[in-house]
Amino acid sequence: MKGLIKNYIDKLTTQTLSEFAVKNDIKLSTNELEYLLNLAKNNFDDILVNEDKYLGLVEKNINPTAFIKVKELYLYYRNRYKGYLF
Repeated sequence: MKGLIKNYIDKLTTQTLSEFAVKNDIKLSTNELEYLLNLAKNNFDDILVNEDKYLGLVEKNINPTAFIKVKELYLYYRNRYKGYLF
C-alpha cells in the first residue's frame, strides 16, 4: 500500500492538490499549495511516523482556517487507512 501511495504522491501536482482542497472547501494560496506538495513529496514516510512534527510545520505555514480543515482531513484519512499504512 505504501508503494501505491508513494506513486500517487510522486504524480501529484499543485493543480490536483488545489482541486482536492476546493472539493473540501479549503482555500489555499499558491504558496501554501506548493508548500504542502513539497512537504508531502519530500517527507512521505516520515509524515506517517512523526505526524505531530508535520502538523506543527503545516500549522505554521498555512492560514489558520485551512489548517483546521487540513488537519481534520489528515486525521480522517489516516484513521480510515491506518490498517494499510503500518
